[in-house]
Amino acid sequence: MVITSKENPKIKQLAKLYSNRKYRRETGLFVIEGIRGCTDALVDSTLNGGRMEIEGIYYLEELFEGVMAENKRELELLDESRRFVITREIADKISDTDSCQGIFVAAKMLDKKFSEDALKKGGKYLILDEVQDPGNLGTMIRTSDAVGLDGIVLAGNCVDLYNPKTVRSAVGSMPRVDIFVEKDFERVTEAFRLKGIPTAAAVISGGVNVLKFDFSGGCAVVIGNEGRGLAESHVALCSDKVSIAMHGHIDSLNAATAATIFLWEMTRLEG
Repeated sequence: MVITSKENPKIKQLAKLYSNRKYRRETGLFVIEGIRGCTDALVDSTLNGGRMEIEGIYYLEELFEGVMAENKRELELLDESRRFVITREIADKISDTDSCQGIFVAAKMLDKKFSEDALKKGGKYLILDEVQDPGNLGTMIRTSDAVGLDGIVLAGNCVDLYNPKTVRSAVGSMPRVDIFVEKDFERVTEAFRLKGIPTAAAVISGGVNVLKFDFSGGCAVVIGNEGRGLAESHVALCSDKVSIAMHGHIDSLNAATAATIFLWEMTRLEG
């Protein structure tokens, strides 16, 4: 189907999904934007066992005759009723980027229901408490995918998992990592305790050096808010504390940078 009007109901829905967090939750849908992310979504939907459920793909027709020509097969595997050709004007209206690539996917949300039973015994996890920057969250999801992490839990009032900036930063990794959303931090730590998985609060100082921490039996590293870190009450709910030794002139790292170090140390002896 070709859509040329910005007033088309499909376009109105896509624009609202892109910009409105509440509407995303109401519909259970979110938007992926850009060639790389949409290509991964197509492959995950049609060739990789249906890890991604696509409700609709909206694109400039020339993309699949040019830079995405090699993905035309995946596009054609998607039911025709879910394929929509759009104009450049419509693409630019929907996007909040300076250089819109002219392709969007509306897909079903990917986060899973959190519970003790959903956790893998001996697994390795990242718990994010009140993380607010969508770019940081997307980077941590992508890094978790790279190291083969068992899952991520978003606790408290974290940034929306489906914020367009988060989705862009994750660059296709979201369906490949188990992601849970659970606001109650105490419930999260209790579930890990019952599963026998230690929870290690990432603190600036006073924790076990990350190079000496024993991750071999599984662990969940807890990363706090970018500005405030972890609340003392939340540190107290964790079974352990872990720190990154600093030898320069600063005492802390960006949340995503710190998470990358913890993720590497958690998983470097595997595989």
